[in-house]
Order: sequence, then structure tokens, then C-alpha cells
Amino acid sequence: MQRTGRKQLDNEWEKNHQTLMQYGEMGQAGESELIYSFDQPANAVFFLTKGFIRLVNRETCRSKIIGAGEFFGDRSVFLTKHLYVEAVTPVAFIRLDDTAYSKLVRNEPKLAVELISHMSKNHIYLTEKQSLLSETKELFSQVKKGYAKLHRFKKNDPSLCCHCS
Repeated sequence: MQRTGRKQLDNEWEKNHQTLMQYGEMGQAGESELIYSFDQPANAVFFLTKGFIRLVNRETCRSKIIGAGEFFGDRSVFLTKHLYVEAVTPVAFIRLDDTAYSKLVRNEPKLAVELISHMSKNHIYLTEKQSLLSETKELFSQVKKGYAKLHRFKKNDPSLCCHCS
């Protein structure tokens, strides 16, 4: 049963990858490299194809690790002056600017909704106060994806934000 689920995820990942390649451009970043911040906005959405990135909210000292097959971005509705994204490992991604994203919405609305859904969940997790249940669900999700150790790495590192103690 687990194999079928994994195969379905792999097929879905490959389909998303092939579709997004038609709209966006490939990019990459080295380990610890800043992908975007409020000072250096990308105004784009991204599909991570290799590696891990850390989404960080300096104000709340919250961080979240995401891996290949997941979406992130800083489109205007999700742009916050306290959020930034850095590569935890060397990464590769597909970047969709405004024009490419508009084409995706017109031609692939189901994928566009999935993309916005992922970005919304990330934004909510990073900006709103979380309950013990939501923290547990996030940790379980990280374990299920196979990168719980990366999640804990620098989770509450004071150097990520100005007021953590």
C-alpha cells in the first residue's frame, strides 16, 4: 500500500515538473545562499526540484524546511518583511515570474490552485501562532517526508532573528 502511495507521489511530482518546465525557468542556489528576502524580493513562485530550503520568519523565529516536489514563493499576497528563504543544501528549482504564473493559471488551473494552497499553508505556519496540535502535525509531516532532522537543524537559532533569546 505504501509503495502505491509513493509511486503516485512520484508520478505527480514528475507531472508537475514537466508541466512547470513549460512555463518557468530553471534556477539553482548553493548551500546557505539566500533565495529571496523582503530586501531582495523575487516576486515569483518556485517549484523545488532538488535539495532543501528553509523558510524563515524573523519576527516569530519560526522556520520550516521543504524539499523537492514542494512549492514556495513571495508573490505579493505572501510577501512579508520578516520572511526570507535560504538554501539548506544545494538546490535546483523552477521559477515562475508574473507572466509565467498568469499563463499557468489560464492553462493549468488545477496546478495553480495546488501551488497557491502550498504557499498559503507555508505562510500561515510561519506567521500565525501555532497550537501543540499544529506543531505536532508539522513535525509528523516532516518525518513522513524523511527530513525531520533538517527540520530541527537551526529551528530556533537566535542568529535567524533579532529578538530570540
